[in-house]
Amino acid sequence: MTTKRNALHSLVVSTPPSHSAATPCTPEEWFALGITFTKSQNYIDAELSFRRALELAPHSLETLLNLGYVLGEQGKTEEALGCYESVLAEAPGNAKARYNRAAHLLRRGELAAGFADYEARFAAIQDVDCRVYPQPRWDGSPLNGRSILVYCEQGFGDAILFGRYVPLLAGQGGKVVLEAQPPLLSLLATLPGVDRVVAKSANPPVTDCHIPLLSLPHLFGTTLETIPVSVPYLFPSESLASVWRARTASEPGILRIGLVWAGKERPYPNRSCPPEYLVPLLATPGVRFFSLQIGERERFPLPPEFAAGVIDHTDGIRDFADTAALILTLDLVITIDSAVAHLAGALGKPVWILLPCAADWRWLEDRSDSPWYPTMRLFRQPGPGDWGAVLNEVTGTLRDVTTHEAVGATLTDEQCDSLFRGAMESLEQNVPDAAVAQFLKLLPLFPDNPAVWFNLGRARRLQRNRADAEKCFRRALLLKPDSPDIWLALGRLYLELKAFEEAEACLGKAHELAPGSVDILLDLGAALVPQGKTTEAFCCDQKILAIKPDCTEAIYNMGFLQLRSGDFLPGFANFEQRLSIERFQIDPRIYPQQRWDGSPLAGRTILVFGEQGMGDSIQFSRYIPLIAQRGGTVVFEVEKPLVPLFNSLPGVAQVVPKSGTPPATDVYIQSLSLPHIFHTTIDTVPNRVPYLAPEPSKVAAWRQLLAGDSAFRVGLVWRGNPRNPLDQDRSSSLAAFSPLAALDGVSYYSLQVGPAAEEAVSPPAGMEITDLTSRLEDFSDTAALIANLDLVISIETAVAHLAGALGRPVWVLLSHNHCWRWLVGRDDSPWYPTMHLFRQERPGDWGGAVQRVKNALESLVRERAN
Repeated sequence: MTTKRNALHSLVVSTPPSHSAATPCTPEEWFALGITFTKSQNYIDAELSFRRALELAPHSLETLLNLGYVLGEQGKTEEALGCYESVLAEAPGNAKARYNRAAHLLRRGELAAGFADYEARFAAIQDVDCRVYPQPRWDGSPLNGRSILVYCEQGFGDAILFGRYVPLLAGQGGKVVLEAQPPLLSLLATLPGVDRVVAKSANPPVTDCHIPLLSLPHLFGTTLETIPVSVPYLFPSESLASVWRARTASEPGILRIGLVWAGKERPYPNRSCPPEYLVPLLATPGVRFFSLQIGERERFPLPPEFAAGVIDHTDGIRDFADTAALILTLDLVITIDSAVAHLAGALGKPVWILLPCAADWRWLEDRSDSPWYPTMRLFRQPGPGDWGAVLNEVTGTLRDVTTHEAVGATLTDEQCDSLFRGAMESLEQNVPDAAVAQFLKLLPLFPDNPAVWFNLGRARRLQRNRADAEKCFRRALLLKPDSPDIWLALGRLYLELKAFEEAEACLGKAHELAPGSVDILLDLGAALVPQGKTTEAFCCDQKILAIKPDCTEAIYNMGFLQLRSGDFLPGFANFEQRLSIERFQIDPRIYPQQRWDGSPLAGRTILVFGEQGMGDSIQFSRYIPLIAQRGGTVVFEVEKPLVPLFNSLPGVAQVVPKSGTPPATDVYIQSLSLPHIFHTTIDTVPNRVPYLAPEPSKVAAWRQLLAGDSAFRVGLVWRGNPRNPLDQDRSSSLAAFSPLAALDGVSYYSLQVGPAAEEAVSPPAGMEITDLTSRLEDFSDTAALIANLDLVISIETAVAHLAGALGRPVWVLLSHNHCWRWLVGRDDSPWYPTMHLFRQERPGDWGGAVQRVKNALESLVRERAN
C-alpha cells in the first residue's frame, strides 16, 4: 500500500519523457528536468526547472503541483500553499491539490481545515484502500450500540497516534472492531473502548459501519485545543514489563535511555540519523543506553563505539507489545521520527524526537513540543541534513538532565519521606494544586512507586483533571495490580465519566480483592443500576446489609430498586432513609413540632413540606385531600412559582412559599413520605385525575388567544432544570425533535422556560413553533395554557407532571437511566392515567424514542381528521 510521504510523492511526480542533455527549450522538457531533480532530491534545481516551465506554460496545473511539492520539501510552506491555492482556484475539485494542501495546513496547526482536506487522499492516491465495503461509511452520528470497523490505513506510527480516538467512538456507544497490522494486535487490544482487534485482510470484517482511522480527527472536529491528549492510552502487559525490568535493571541513579536512529528509506528518506552522529551522546555520564532499533542494520553499519556503549536486547522483541513493555522500564526514549516515537508518547514516557529540517506535518512547524503527546520534546535540524547541530543540542540537554537526576539521587530516605508526607498533607487538606506539584517532584525519584502514582491520581481527580487522573491510576495498577484501593479509585473515576461498563469492571475487580468492603459494593451497585442490572445491584445491597445491617445508603438503594420494580410497600418504607443521608440534604431544617406518624389528626394543623423538585410537589400533592380526610388542616409549603397553582387544591387550607424557617403547626411531614404513611401499593395509588385545576379566567384568556388555530395543538418541552444532577441524562434539545417537523395539521407551542427557551428562536428545519412563554409568570399560567392544548410532549420535567395532574394527554420522553417513578418495562404510568411513556432503548439515543413519538402523533392526528 502506498503510504504517507511516498503517496504524496507519487501523486505529484510523473514519469519524465526521454530528453537529451541539451538545454531544455519547451515547458515539457523543463518539467521533465524538474522531475529528474526531484527524484534525486535536488529540490533547489527542481524548483528552478518547474518555475521555468511555468514561465512558458503558466496554466499547467501539473507543474504547479510539482512546484508546490519541492517548495514544501525546502520548508517553504507559504509558497507551497500558494501553488495549491492557485490550482484550486482553477480546479476547485482537484483532489491532488487538496491533499497536498492538507499537509501544509496541518503543519501550520490549522487542524480543522487540514483534516477536512486530508479526506481527499482517497481520490488523490491510487490504491490507498481498494477494498469494497458492504457497510456504510460512518458519518459521525451517535453509534448507540452499533458496531463500527476502524481500519489502520497507513503505517504503524499512524495506528498508534490516531488510536487515541477509539475510546471516543466507544463513548458514542460504538462497539469498535479495530483492524490493524499483525505486529500491533496485542498492543492495540489494550486500548480502552476497543471491543475486538483483528488482523488486516483482503475482506473487511462485517460491522454496521466502517471508517478509516485517519478520518476520525476530521469527524470529531479536532483542533489544536481539542486533541485528545490523555496519556497513557496504551497499557502493555505487566508480566511482560516485569521480564524486561529484570533485563534493564541498573544501579540507583543511572538513567535508562532507549535509542532508535533509523527508519525505512521510504516514505521518509531524510528521517534516519547515521549512528556516528550519536557517538558523543553515548559518552554522557550516569546513563545506560538500550537499543530499540529494529531492522535497517545493513544501511547503517554501527561504529565500534556502539557495540560498547549500547545494550541490545532487541532479539527478544516479537511485536509492539514487547517494545512497549521494554519502553515502560526506561526513563527516556531518544528516537528519529518512527513508530517507536509514537509508542513512547502513547505510553506517557518521556521521549525526545530527532527531526529533519522539513519534518512531517504531524510535528507541526517551529515547535519544540507536540500537541499530540504531552511528554514529547522535539529537536529539529536548523538546515537540511544538519544532524550534528541536533545531536549537540540533545547531548547538552541530556547532560543537564543527568545532573538534575544526580541531585535527586543523593536525597536521603528521610528527605524523601518528608517530601511524600508533605504531598499527602496537601491532599488530605484538599489543596490539590499543591499536592500535584509535590507528587510531580517525587515522580523522577520514584518512577515505579505505585503509591506516588495513585495519590497523584487522587490529586488530579480533585482538580477535575480526569484524563490525567485516569493515566495515573492506570500506571499505578501496572505497578500494583492487586490493590483494591486503586481499582476502586479508577472505578469511581469512570462513574463520574458515566462510563458504567468500565466502572463495573474496575469495581468488580476491587470487590474480588476486598469482598468485605461496603464502599466498593455501594459503588459497584451505582455502576450496575444505569445499565439496567437491577438484580445484580440488589444483590450488592444484600451483601452490604449482611456486613453492616444498619447501612443507611444500602437500605435507601434497596428502596430505590424496589420502587423502580413496582414493589411500593417495602420500597417507600426503605425510601425513608433518604432523610438521613447527608449528601441529599432533603430537608436540613430543624422542626419544633413533631413529625406526623399517620395517626388521626382530629383538627390539628399539619405542615406538608414540598420536598425536592417542583415535579415532586405536583406529583405528591395528590395525597393532601387524604390528609384532610383524616381531620388535618393542611399548610402546604412549596416553591414560589407553584403557590397560585395549589391555592385551588382540594383539602389545602393554606399554601406558603418555602423559607428557611418552618411555619408553626402542630405536626409536619415531607411530601415524599406520604406514600409510606398511606401504605401505598401499585394498586392503591390515588390516581384520579384531574386533581389540579387551572384558573377559569386564565383558561378563557388563553382560549381567546389561540382561537385562530384549528390545528392539533402540541406543547413541547425539551430541557429540564440544569441544576438537577440528572439533567444531563434526562434533557434533550429541540433539534432532537426535528422528525416532528414534517407532520401536517399540527401546531407546536413552546412550554420551555429557562435558558433553553432560546432554542425556539431557531427551530429545526420545517418546524414552526409558537413561543408564548414570555406570558408565563408561574405554574398557574402554564396550567391554563396546557388546558388549551391537545397534547403535551415533554422530557421528564415538572410540566409533564402538571399535564398529568390536569388530566391532559401527555407523552413523556424518558432517558435510559430514568427516575424510579416511571418503573421499568411500561409505556404507561400508575400515577397518571393520561400519560404515555417513550423510553430510550440505549443511553443517549433520543432518535429512536422521538421517531416512535412521531409515528404515534401521525396516527393520532389522522384519527382525529377522520
